[in-house]
Amino acid sequence: MDKLKAMEVFVTTLQCGSISSAAKQLRLPVSSASRQLSWLEAQLGTELIKRSTRTINLTEVGKAYLTQCQQVLEQIRQAEELVNTYQQTPSGILTISCMSHYFDSQVLPHLSEFETLYPDIKLDIDVSDRLTDLSKAEIDIAIRGGYLPDERIHARWLCDNTPHLCATPQYIERYGLPTDHTELHAHHLAYYRSPKHILKWGIVREGRWLPLDLEPYIVTNSGRYIRELMMAGKVMALLPDWSTFEDRGEGKLIKVDLPAPVCLSAERLGLYLLYYTPRYQVPKIRAAVDFFSQKLARVL
Repeated sequence: MDKLKAMEVFVTTLQCGSISSAAKQLRLPVSSASRQLSWLEAQLGTELIKRSTRTINLTEVGKAYLTQCQQVLEQIRQAEELVNTYQQTPSGILTISCMSHYFDSQVLPHLSEFETLYPDIKLDIDVSDRLTDLSKAEIDIAIRGGYLPDERIHARWLCDNTPHLCATPQYIERYGLPTDHTELHAHHLAYYRSPKHILKWGIVREGRWLPLDLEPYIVTNSGRYIRELMMAGKVMALLPDWSTFEDRGEGKLIKVDLPAPVCLSAERLGLYLLYYTPRYQVPKIRAAVDFFSQKLARVL
């Protein structure tokens, strides 16, 4: 039998949850898929899957083997895609994952130009704040704060993402202007909830980030809602310069400078365009990376 085909059956079975579903996806008879799994285990001299009438579970060695198989099959897929698309006009479906508020204010204004330049590329855009592993998910490029600790993921710096305390003139007129972080407990504060946890506020002292014991007025994972509340003069919020630059220039927002600036981390935070390094040679991905890097990179 073909070992690569057997590996594909093995991986697809775990993805689909059953041999019959995997066989259907691969357009194979169920009996053929089952034989390939048995042959693969015989070749390896070990059991990879514990089968029952309702469930399929990996053995310990099966878990380790699954990871290696996924990498091998992904490399083959990339090699074939590279050959098929090398020196061709950028085309096909381009999947983009982007933070919601950044997409609305920064990416969306450039999509019409991109579509005009590359009419053969069809966009599939996932607007969300959840973290994405590009090496496993069907995502071509992603825009995120921070980058993945994977040497195969390339991160192009777009701009600074360090948030600053801001409020509208209306808010300051109504509630006053804090002169020190110790006065923030008397203010209406909007906290952002990331996919993992609530982003608490703190200060940096002697190089260490120290959390502040504050009670937020509201907690939400919607950057748009925080902005609406802030522009209505109801809350103060920590927002990066890229999202407040124009409003501050027009006097609609004021950056609140305190002796000990409120922050989310002791480190400088950045916004990055991420892509899986081996796939940069695919024309549609190269075109998208170069276009959005040029359009979105800015120094504030």
